[in-house]
Amino acid sequence: MTRGYLFLAVFFIILFSLSHVSSNFVCGFVNDSQNFSSSWSKVIIYPDENHSKIIQCEINPENKFCCDTEELPAFNYSVGKKIFAEVFDQDAGFVAGPVNLYLTGEGYDLFPQMNLQKAITINSPIEKIFVNQSSIILNIALAEHYNNLKYSLNSSEGFSEGNICTNCTTVEFPMSLDKGKNEIIFTAYGPREISEKIIFYNLDYLNFNLEVFCKKCKIKPNYFYVPSNENIIFSSSFNASHNISGEFLFYFPSDWKFFNYFITKDFSSTHNILTENITNRMEFTANYTLKSPETFIKQEYPFYQRIENKESINKVLLFRFKFIPFHKTNHFAKGYFNFPVVQMGSQDHPIILHSTEDYLKTVAIFPKKQIFNSYSYLEFETKKSAKKEENSFKILTNLPPGDIDKIFLVFKVEKKKSINVFSGEKEIPLTFYEQDENYFYYFAYVNEKGPFTVKIF
Repeated sequence: MTRGYLFLAVFFIILFSLSHVSSNFVCGFVNDSQNFSSSWSKVIIYPDENHSKIIQCEINPENKFCCDTEELPAFNYSVGKKIFAEVFDQDAGFVAGPVNLYLTGEGYDLFPQMNLQKAITINSPIEKIFVNQSSIILNIALAEHYNNLKYSLNSSEGFSEGNICTNCTTVEFPMSLDKGKNEIIFTAYGPREISEKIIFYNLDYLNFNLEVFCKKCKIKPNYFYVPSNENIIFSSSFNASHNISGEFLFYFPSDWKFFNYFITKDFSSTHNILTENITNRMEFTANYTLKSPETFIKQEYPFYQRIENKESINKVLLFRFKFIPFHKTNHFAKGYFNFPVVQMGSQDHPIILHSTEDYLKTVAIFPKKQIFNSYSYLEFETKKSAKKEENSFKILTNLPPGDIDKIFLVFKVEKKKSINVFSGEKEIPLTFYEQDENYFYYFAYVNEKGPFTVKIF
């Protein structure tokens, strides 16, 4: 197992080298989109005369790919032949290209760069759930080379379909919403046919409810009053006029302890998330037991519930001594994942994070299963004093710990120096794996996300 991880991780971490690629190969580079990484996407290669004879190769975490034309079915390599490349991911809805080149026979051939794009981008509305709203205005943009758009609508009132636009790159148009679920499939036509499904809900009402239970818990007009250092049961629920589906989220302060750590997700410096996947439910309740932090002065905490674009906030006032007249208000920090691109990952295709700090080269997160939409991020901190500099970092991800198999870390240090890495008070064993002219490189496998302290001396 460890050897397999090491082989994969080292392969992905070393810069993609073209020095040993033969003249039969065609290679290229695919730029990430603004919101999505091209890593592990498939590139399709085909000859000019037959678009059905294809080979596929993966884009590596350095955004590069190389395909061997000898693997093309019934293809006779010859100088001057025209070869095409494109990205087409029907499941994720992403495309790039097509681009082409003429084989030269002089080393590997290089395609023009491609830009990953969402084939169908729904700019607005960003909301998915509406209350008593019979129509919406949709604004849609199409990727390069895709310029015809149709739709089909399934709702409680039946099925309809039609043409939206021809020879268009962007379009804005109204669409009626029936009560309940409205499933719309948009189909764009270009080099290939690609579809995007979106579901809107038009409800009569959607209500959230949060209750707390413990011996000393009290309900006040604008908040819950709960004791510190106690187990508190939170009952999070919603009820709607029609069935809805989606992720029902419960945001709780990160300094409150949740006992089943393996299902929590990172959200921000102040809050974590618990997620319930809801399918066709008019009402739902989830009960969570959280241990409140120990405090001296009173502390006010915000708790959030959310499904799609609808949310509710509740204030919880934590006390140790009731007679203390003042309290501290804790805020709700913005989420970590407003900027990192979405990445795919699996047991064989780790989620790769590139470091901005010299001592950490690469982080590879190995999921236990196929992941289509992951957000991951590295947060660094440096503390300086007169005598030393202490570096630390932590891995933030929307993957719950229960979905992570291993995390592979690669560190580098100047040859005249040494490096130690700690998780809390525990030192993490580092294993040497390579060196270059200036640096030694070490790796480690961990199960935790940090924070890790790095000492260089």
